[in-house]
Amino acid sequence: MATVAPDNVVQFPDTTRGSIEGRGRLRTLKESGDLVAHKLREAVRTLVAELRDEFGAKGDATSERDERNFYYGGRELLRENLMRLEGLIAGHWLKAFESAIGSGARKRTKEATLSSDQLQLVDFNDMDEQIAVKGLASRLQDGCEEGLFAAGRRLSFLAGRDDTVWSLETVLAEAAYAALKESELPAPLRLEVLGGLDRRSVKILGPVVHDLNAFLVGRRVLPTVRRSYTRVKREKADGSGSSDATAGTSGDVFALLQRLVPSTTAGGAPISAGPAVPMSPEAMAVAMQRVMASLDSLQHVLPQISETTPSTNILREFRGSDVGQNLDHLDAVTVDIVATLFDFIFDDKSVSDPIKALIGRLQIPVLKVAMLDKTFFSSKQHPARRLLDSLSRAAARCGPEVGHTDPLYAHISSIVERLQSEFKQDARLFDVLCGELNDFLEQQESEADAWALKAAPLVAEQERRELAAVAADAVLAGWLTSSLPEPVADLLTTEWRTLLVRHYLSDNTEGWESAVATAADLVASVEPVSDATGRRELASKLPTLVKRIHDALDQAGVTMERRVSLLDCLFSLHAAVLRGATPPEATMWSPPETPAGPAIVAESIETGGAMLQSMSLVDSANVPVLEEDSDSQRHVDELQRGDWVEFPGGESGPIRYRLSWVSPERGILLFTNPHSPRALSIAPAALALQLERGEAMIVPVEPIFERAVTRALETLKAA
Repeated sequence: MATVAPDNVVQFPDTTRGSIEGRGRLRTLKESGDLVAHKLREAVRTLVAELRDEFGAKGDATSERDERNFYYGGRELLRENLMRLEGLIAGHWLKAFESAIGSGARKRTKEATLSSDQLQLVDFNDMDEQIAVKGLASRLQDGCEEGLFAAGRRLSFLAGRDDTVWSLETVLAEAAYAALKESELPAPLRLEVLGGLDRRSVKILGPVVHDLNAFLVGRRVLPTVRRSYTRVKREKADGSGSSDATAGTSGDVFALLQRLVPSTTAGGAPISAGPAVPMSPEAMAVAMQRVMASLDSLQHVLPQISETTPSTNILREFRGSDVGQNLDHLDAVTVDIVATLFDFIFDDKSVSDPIKALIGRLQIPVLKVAMLDKTFFSSKQHPARRLLDSLSRAAARCGPEVGHTDPLYAHISSIVERLQSEFKQDARLFDVLCGELNDFLEQQESEADAWALKAAPLVAEQERRELAAVAADAVLAGWLTSSLPEPVADLLTTEWRTLLVRHYLSDNTEGWESAVATAADLVASVEPVSDATGRRELASKLPTLVKRIHDALDQAGVTMERRVSLLDCLFSLHAAVLRGATPPEATMWSPPETPAGPAIVAESIETGGAMLQSMSLVDSANVPVLEEDSDSQRHVDELQRGDWVEFPGGESGPIRYRLSWVSPERGILLFTNPHSPRALSIAPAALALQLERGEAMIVPVEPIFERAVTRALETLKAA
């Protein structure tokens, strides 16, 4: 809950009122730019003072005359140009800031490319300085990542650019460079200053970012910014364009898994492999052909695996056959490793049994791939690994009760059938099927996004209502936590709270301030007055106060019966105060008994073809709980768009929903499902409580085969 100002007045947050052209929002933007400009002037003074001391010490320490002259001369130049540098950096910041307001200050995605002719004209001093500027921005980003993200997010929100986050570190670094460039200081000195600022970036510029965030939070611009919702983009599921950090390390992973195999094979003991006798390349090729022929036969006669028994590991049976017993050592270990990994897949409780049954039919194709190419174990770019990763994405959205009529199940089944019937030794088939599956999944995600587009306005309206309730309760809390006559407390918690919420939602600042002022005067009017002068002053004010209360009750639409009852009670209280009496103890208001803990409140909304079930966490006074510090809350904060969460589905069983949108103000999570027009809107605190109670489960996002490898290695470490 927001803190209450001493005068019990909570200002409307500019970020939730009006359009982007609203004067309050533009004024806050301008004040933000001016604040940073002022802070940058202070930062330059601090930097120059430290650099002058550093230059003096370096000049004293060197025996080289030119170097000594450089440092002593640089120290004097910095002293002479201090005021000019202060003005230049403030000016260049404001210029860049105004430009950013118009452009959104998106992070650069492409660097300029130069031809060989152009390279001959490059000033190497400029090149060094540009490198230094990029290093400065990078160092600042590393040291102040959370603060920079929060400030950039808040500024972009104020500017009406919810689709991006300003790269504030780049704007600051380039403003500093532009100021140095225009100062006409010698190029070597500019580079030295940039290096000094780089080393002190967090110390010098960190407070600027901190003060900017403090200012914006004070103006209630996105008071709680969740870094995780707009964190760094994940690699695409198909792995395109991503670097494979583990490429070339397949031997290491294979060797680690090899150590695990003896302790996990069937029956508790490894099946022996053929003798490790050196073989000629020709003999090895013949042996491999014989193994592949045996696996081909097994692949085509593989029986359908029942959904009720998805954990049949046919690789164990192959390993015990005549061919399996006579494998060379490396191939034998490969079979045992793949069999062990499928054991972990079959034991993965996050994957439904029907999907496990389908994946189980891929044992032979996967084994053939692993025997032909050992990089399969470590390279995420391997076609088979990429298909398995895509199948993991598909498995995440299939709930435990997925059936044969589900379009996604049918598509996965067709992929398995094609691999069983067509795959021999060319892994390109995995690539083709992976592309088809990714296209199918993207189509489903587009359908889910379409539902989200319809439901998002409903979530935004729900968010505004909850923010209105928080603002109203923050104002009333200062009075309700003290002793109040019961009629006054009753009026404040009912009609007056409703009136404040209504003014908030309609952006009626004048009405809000009038209602707050009237409530303050009402509370003051029922306090005991000991002197006659004070009672006379109160008597003169009461007619105006009663009229203001009448007008407010009219706005709230209070019935005549309720109005008469309230005013009669207030008349009795005022009469007692004017007589100098104290209201009897029995009439003092006390808060209701609080329940054991917060409760989840659900509400269903249907409009425009969209059905939304919203859930929020409220305390005993029906006030939304904004956030809690817990492990579950941290798991919620780490959710990203595209993640899947499993919720109870009543008699139909659990249902999985995809996170499709996160509201910018309170971080309300909107979940959708491509097969259902029903969307779920959940406050972060409510989802955290559901996770703690076991009423919801975050579906693991790590690829299924990678999870199996990870669990295998963890088992190895624990052994």
